[in-house]
Amino acid sequence: MTALDIPPVVRAVADAAAAVGGRTFLVGGSVRDHHMGKPIKDWDLEVHGVEADDLERLLRKIGRIDTVGKSFAVFKLHQRGLELDVSIPRRDSKAGPGHKGIVAEGDPHLGVVEATRRRDLTVNALLMDVRTGEILDPWHGLDDLRDHILRPVDRETFLEDPLRAVRAVQFAARLEFAPSDSLLAQCREAALNELPPERVLAEWAKLLLRGGRPSLGMALARDTDILARLFPQHPCPVAQDAALDRAVAFRAHMGPEGRALALMVAVWLAGLPLAAATATLDRLKLFRWVGFPAREVALAAAGQVDAPIATDADLRWLSTRAEVELTLFARSALRDEDLTPVMARAAALGVMWEKPVPLVAGRDLETLGMRPGRAMGQLLQELYALQLDGELNSTEDALNLARIKLAV
Repeated sequence: MTALDIPPVVRAVADAAAAVGGRTFLVGGSVRDHHMGKPIKDWDLEVHGVEADDLERLLRKIGRIDTVGKSFAVFKLHQRGLELDVSIPRRDSKAGPGHKGIVAEGDPHLGVVEATRRRDLTVNALLMDVRTGEILDPWHGLDDLRDHILRPVDRETFLEDPLRAVRAVQFAARLEFAPSDSLLAQCREAALNELPPERVLAEWAKLLLRGGRPSLGMALARDTDILARLFPQHPCPVAQDAALDRAVAFRAHMGPEGRALALMVAVWLAGLPLAAATATLDRLKLFRWVGFPAREVALAAAGQVDAPIATDADLRWLSTRAEVELTLFARSALRDEDLTPVMARAAALGVMWEKPVPLVAGRDLETLGMRPGRAMGQLLQELYALQLDGELNSTEDALNLARIKLAV
């Protein structure tokens, strides 16, 4: 494990807290990822021994802050383009059903054991003292990191929040760790019916977008009936798991995150009747993702993965029904076939990301004396179909044919 390069703002928080008797820890996935040799993306800090109001005053001297949860003291600290989550320890209590039924209460003197008890998995319950580098591991998460095991921290707290079961699924895919028997048992008991769709979607997106082996997450979800309970209209066959793993190789080439999600969803939904695919996305309330129409694009691609692609005309027609590149990537993952030559042909035709522009428009037909209306629409459709078939290759050819048909 290499030495951790701690940003100056993180050290500034730790030094300010230490000056008033506090102790600052890097917590959760940041410590886990560092031990796995991965770069830290989110600097999440927990300050022990400092009251919430005092912590807020200290942070305001360091940078701009936003208060996320006043009752349990979570602050977002902004300085020079870096955003930190800074909080005090808190305890969770079950006050109602579902994820929103968890009531959090800040307590700066809670102690390390109790503060980490609310974490989901032992590998996410590690702390590192920012100033000394000391690792605190009250739940033996380092052992589970070494053994590649996902184990719940505490049975009672794990089941209080059923979202933890879905989080375990995406962590299995991302970390490529195996679930312990205790995790399997608790995931089977989780009251998934209490979860709002948007929270499930957030975790499912991590499975599909960040999982190196989505099949491991799907296996955990299948073994614990999470799949059957969340998506009763999707059989989620085992054969689909390997296709999702193959799709990971294409995911990085998809550009915006919404497009990447659309690809993975298309592979996941392929083979389903449209009604069942739509019902599955309804369960997640997935429509747009980061501004991208992921639902529309994924459904279109999933419905066209078996479309003919042997000829140029096939590819032109496909482009009118779905995005060609995304559909071919999905097909390649599903069938485990090399479609590089087809991709090259689609690129040469200019149909990878958009359908061909019609050779003629309504205004062109108006110059021939045709009035707008149903007949014009039908003629335009006929001419476009011939263009897609490759029988019309220029505006001149299309207009000559239009003249012939109008003269009849």
